[in-house]
Amino acid sequence: MGYFLRGIPISRGIAIGRVILRHDLMKNIRYTRIEAERVMEEVEAYQRALEAIRQETLLMRQQAQQRLSDKNTSVLDFHYNLIQEDFFQKDVVKRIQTDYYNALSALHYELSQLKKRFEELQSDYFQARFLDIKELANRIAHNLQGGVLERPSKDNPAIIVAEEISSAEVLHLEQGAVLGIATETGSTTSHAAIIAESLEIPAVFGIKDLFNFIKKDDIMIVDGYKGVVIINPDEATINTYHELQKNYKAQEEANFNLINLPSRTTDEVGITLMANVSNSMELNIAMRHGAEGIGLLRSEMIFIQNQRMMNENEQFDLYREFLILFAGKPVTIRTLDLGGDKFLANPVQEANPFLGWRSIRIFLKEKELFKQQLRAIMRSSVFNDNVRILIPMISSLSEVRQVKEIIQECISDLKREGRPFNYRIPLGIMIEIPSAALMASTLIKEVDFFSIGTNDLVQYTLAADRGNPNVSEYYQPLNPGVLALIRLTIRAANANKKPVSVCGEMARDPLYVRLLLGMGLRIFSVNPAYLPLVKSILLKSSVQQTKELWNTVKKLTTHEEIQQVLREDLKKHCPEIYDSYFYEDEVR
Repeated sequence: MGYFLRGIPISRGIAIGRVILRHDLMKNIRYTRIEAERVMEEVEAYQRALEAIRQETLLMRQQAQQRLSDKNTSVLDFHYNLIQEDFFQKDVVKRIQTDYYNALSALHYELSQLKKRFEELQSDYFQARFLDIKELANRIAHNLQGGVLERPSKDNPAIIVAEEISSAEVLHLEQGAVLGIATETGSTTSHAAIIAESLEIPAVFGIKDLFNFIKKDDIMIVDGYKGVVIINPDEATINTYHELQKNYKAQEEANFNLINLPSRTTDEVGITLMANVSNSMELNIAMRHGAEGIGLLRSEMIFIQNQRMMNENEQFDLYREFLILFAGKPVTIRTLDLGGDKFLANPVQEANPFLGWRSIRIFLKEKELFKQQLRAIMRSSVFNDNVRILIPMISSLSEVRQVKEIIQECISDLKREGRPFNYRIPLGIMIEIPSAALMASTLIKEVDFFSIGTNDLVQYTLAADRGNPNVSEYYQPLNPGVLALIRLTIRAANANKKPVSVCGEMARDPLYVRLLLGMGLRIFSVNPAYLPLVKSILLKSSVQQTKELWNTVKKLTTHEEIQQVLREDLKKHCPEIYDSYFYEDEVR
């Protein structure tokens, strides 16, 4: 049936079609020197290629502006502006002139030097920036070699296969032209992943040695639900996946028809379904899918898209847009969840940035930057009385108290300036560090609500990087230790009659929804595309049933045992959803 390869599921859906390969042309360039009299000729050839790519990028940006929101086209603006930077305009030319490299060699040399500098910073932000620069360099290299980069179109759609892909390239692709995306590297948190999911393009990243198995015009199946790709499948497998596509479409249409129904269990317990959003595109999907509010606005993604620290007034204008669109509904704005290497004047180099100076740890030190964001959120509250502030990466009570002191300073400043704002904006914290979960009964007395970030809670509890395929087997959301921390947090919030939500990926996984309900969760916050699916499961569930499920699960001692119980439970109570998600054995 062809090659069956596993990766990281990024964007759900199934794609079947021919592939277009995106080779990294800058990977295997051999350095070539030229004679002095050819320098000007080589510089001119490079500049012609650069101008061709500039014009191509300008055209793609103009075409994309017709179908994307302003926030997403800002990524394309950044991509276009990259071409004007010294790296492309001066550094490569200087390398040709001083070292007598040909244009390809000079471009490769400068790119390799830039990569070394960015790698030293160990930053997701700079990795994303380098990826955009490298994508432009590859397009210039392709032009220098006389090639025209093949792009899929609506009339001739295809699956993009690449070693890695930038967010700007995903946005450049014509709507309806890309059937799916498969890459050798990448993670669920990359900008390209978030945008692929927003555009509802089936995608699987992190497929080890993918290019060893594939060639131009091969046929591929991309299964974004399971995180697998099948290269040159046999006819029986293709037919099976066509049937799965058909079933998925029917199931998703059925789920979508439920969005206007009240969110209640079969025993009449009300549930709140909210959305996690990063940009205006996801906000619009959330509205279409009946979100009852925004449970998580990832403010840092908007900063990253703009490639700079935004001032208070710019942030005010931004939050106002989100709050007006969801007027009358809760909007939870998470303060910047950034590493110390993003946007600050003196980037910090750390051996392990995920356990380092990041998120609230930065902004308790960089107080003026923190106050700018808090003031912008507070000022924007006049457009929606239901705005809420969420603080990430809390690990201790003292951090919460420091945050509250800074908020009081902002309140005093705004009062003195005579600026209108809501004086009683609820303050919540992310429970994503084990110490916070263990102290939940103490922390809940200091704040107004909890939001459980299961993605980080799992990786911090189990010491397993969720984006690293080498340790993926250790990333186990159903580990009994993880479930105990989640239950501890939910119980502490419920005992104090304060809201608690789950905003991590567990809240959207059909296998975990009924379990979380049985553990006492009543607020789910998920990617907007998953709202109909989660609602469909909850409408078929009773609290009494799911409590019994939790009572069974909490006695088990391994994640394998728990997973089996949850699969059997989903098959019994939601058979059509089970059949949609657990078909792997049938197609192997």
